[in-house]
Amino acid sequence: MGTRFFQYVRDPKVGTWRKLAGLLAVLYFVSPVDAVPDFIPLFGWLDDLGVLSAAALFMVREVQRYRPGAPDAVPGDGLPRDEAGQPRVPTLRRHG
Repeated sequence: MGTRFFQYVRDPKVGTWRKLAGLLAVLYFVSPVDAVPDFIPLFGWLDDLGVLSAAALFMVREVQRYRPGAPDAVPGDGLPRDEAGQPRVPTLRRHG
């Protein structure tokens, strides 16, 4: 899992926001600005714990499903893909 994580972080096909999710959670944890201030007992720490847990779960799932070099690897643009790897983008139709 550790080696795959470093491959995941270095892969240019993986979106930057996906790589930064864990870092942003840690920045939220150490930041003095929180959704619930840390001086409120228990609740102030629970929001930090929730953000860190969600980011850790996201990163673990991302790295587990990541397959380096596979055609179904996580694309960097976040668009849904068809079987050929082409982006499936809904078309907007104008009436009138």
